Order: sequence, then C-alpha cells, then structure tokens
Amino acid sequence: MSKRIFVLIAYMICVNFVFAQNLYFVNRTKHKIIEIKVGQQLSIKHNGYLGQNEFVKQTVTDITDSSITLGIDPEIFGPLKKIVENNPKYVYRKILIKDITAFRRITTARQLLKSALILGNIAGTYILLSNLYKNNSYTITQTFLISAGVGVGTTILINALLPENPKYKMADGWEVLHTLPKQSF
Repeated sequence: MSKRIFVLIAYMICVNFVFAQNLYFVNRTKHKIIEIKVGQQLSIKHNGYLGQNEFVKQTVTDITDSSITLGIDPEIFGPLKKIVENNPKYVYRKILIKDITAFRRITTARQLLKSALILGNIAGTYILLSNLYKNNSYTITQTFLISAGVGVGTTILINALLPENPKYKMADGWEVLHTLPKQSF
C-alpha cells in the first residue's frame, strides 16, 4: 500500500514539473521581464470577490491559463482541515490573472538574507542584553526598554531594507503572458 502511494506521489510531482506553466510579467516600456515559476513565493495585491483590494503572500502552487494558485488546498489535510483553514501560514487562494493589480516576486536569496539578518539581530540583542545585565548599571525597566527599542528598531530596519509588499503595479504598463514575447526589447 505505501509503495503505491509513493509511486502516485512521485508520478504527480513529475507530471507537475513537466507540464507546469510559467507566468511572465512583462513591461515593454521599461524593458523588464519577471518570470514566475511554480514553487516561487509571490506577493500579490488583487481584486477580491466583491471588488475590494486584497493582499496575499504565499508560494505559487499552480499556474493555469486564467488563474494562479497560491498555497495548498486545505482539503488535502483531511481531519486537520479546520486547524489549517484558520492558520494564516496556510493561506490558499486561487486568483484570476485579470484580477491582479500589483505583484512582487520574492526570491529565495531575499528570504535567506532576511532570515540571516533576523538571526544576527537575535544574537546581537542577546550579547547586548547579557552585557547590560553583567554591568548592573541599568535598572530592569531601562534594560527592558533598551531591548524593546533594539528589537523594534532592527525589525523596522530589516522590513525597510527588504520589503515584501507588492512593488510593480499593473497600471504602470505591466502585462501577463504565458510565453516569452518573440520581439526583443
């Protein structure tokens, strides 16, 4: 039984990689092409069900001719479906390509750099606080305020250096294609 499931999963993964489509955001006036593949993280602002603006940041799991799917369908989790549906980490959206108003591709290098900066921030804050506690020159309240200020300040700085909000707006001349344009820029 487990062999059958393993073969089925391997087959589905192979079919997904062979038949997976790419999406190209093209701006002809700026001579830019941004390629989106299944497995990359994407930050999208789009028109929701009732026409309101919605924002989602998630991994691309499927690309079709008319839509892009972000996240994993909660139905595959079976009995854990209710837990997954309410968790913001497991956002699942199927967005029509025509409803996208802004986007940003978030590369793996950007994610790794952000994680490294956060880890460096944690280590630096720990060293700073341990030195403050050893010196006993500050009260507990002052030490708490210093640590909170360092934490909030570095978080704001990291988010300013590496923002994840959608950068490119469709109104600025971006269009979505499923194949690369034949003409060169």
